Amino acid sequence: MATKERLNVNLDSKLKKETAETLEALGLDFTTAINIYFKQIVSKQKIPFEISAPNFYSTEEVMGNDWREGISDIEDEWE
Repeated sequence: MATKERLNVNLDSKLKKETAETLEALGLDFTTAINIYFKQIVSKQKIPFEISAPNFYSTEEVMGNDWREGISDIEDEWE
């Protein structure tokens, strides 16, 4: 039999409440849900869903690599 250990996690109280309600509707408790999640991490050797940051585009991606060409010819009201 595997040795069990306790894991303490700090959560936002609203997130905890909403998660508890969702898990209850699914017939699960926190322990079962966390065990499922951790088993998926081990089995797949990755987080079992996509995690990404917002995509910010560089000036070159939007305007092209030669966007600086001719920039000195642009008239502005600051001069």
